[in-house]
Amino acid sequence: MSQADRFKWLERMLEQSTHWLEIAGTALDGLLLLRVIQLRLHRVYAFLTLACGLALFFDVVGLWLGTNSDENFRVFVYSRFLYVFIYPLVAWDVFEQIAQQIGKLRRMAMGRLISGLVLTSILGLLIAGSADSADSSSNGTLVGTIAVILWAGASTASLAFLFTVQRILRAQKVDLPNNTFVWMRYFELSFLAEVVNCFSSLAFSFVKSTAAVGVVNIVFICY
Repeated sequence: MSQADRFKWLERMLEQSTHWLEIAGTALDGLLLLRVIQLRLHRVYAFLTLACGLALFFDVVGLWLGTNSDENFRVFVYSRFLYVFIYPLVAWDVFEQIAQQIGKLRRMAMGRLISGLVLTSILGLLIAGSADSADSSSNGTLVGTIAVILWAGASTASLAFLFTVQRILRAQKVDLPNNTFVWMRYFELSFLAEVVNCFSSLAFSFVKSTAAVGVVNIVFICY
């Protein structure tokens, strides 16, 4: 077997592994949503439930269109604009069960989150304003770049919000309910993965090796 054949075999194996891992991830997202509804947590955590539903929806769309298809890529890019609004709401909703107890603290931390989103939006507008709109292909690249920048900003600001509130609550020795603690840890890890995924998406846009991209995709799916 030549080296080229080995690379083709490796790419096929990575593609199949990614496909089955995505199916497993979709099933887990479905189970998570069903568990939230079963425990009636949607009555308290409305935006968390919405995020779980969107995750399942976009997983199904990705499997239907094909993970590597151009249509799925466009869905992925434009969905980042939606998550710019969803992620801050999710971060806010994590502490909804103790909202009355930490209402003032949560509002103070939200101010920092909003300022981070505003700065990120300004950066995206500056990039859009400095681009040449004559080339349609460059417009597609521009939209993708802006989407990733806003996605990274929303993920980072939401993660910073959770860490800030957690630090304040720890300093004041506030006991967290089990649901709040679990959701906080879950979305801290999720937002951290989103931030790393943002930067890896930018980095791998310059990488031609499909095998390397496939390995990274598998790592993120397993995470």
